[in-house]
Amino acid sequence: MKDYLWIYILGGLTSVSLLFFLLTLSRDVFLVRKLRKKKEELAVNFSLLAVSITSLALIIYLFILLKDQIKLIG
Repeated sequence: MKDYLWIYILGGLTSVSLLFFLLTLSRDVFLVRKLRKKKEELAVNFSLLAVSITSLALIIYLFILLKDQIKLIG
């Protein structure tokens, strides 16, 4: 279980950042349209999306490396 802790951490980070992205996006888009605020406030939302995508890519990459290592050992 300790060996796969990084997978759980990346998965948790991905889930949390994607959840915050989805929860705050609709509210911020509404406020930008109605209050004519600057669109720079949406940058935080898209940074959360970037963190999610990066974490998912790392999980996939690390799973592929783990599978290759298991093939070498077995």
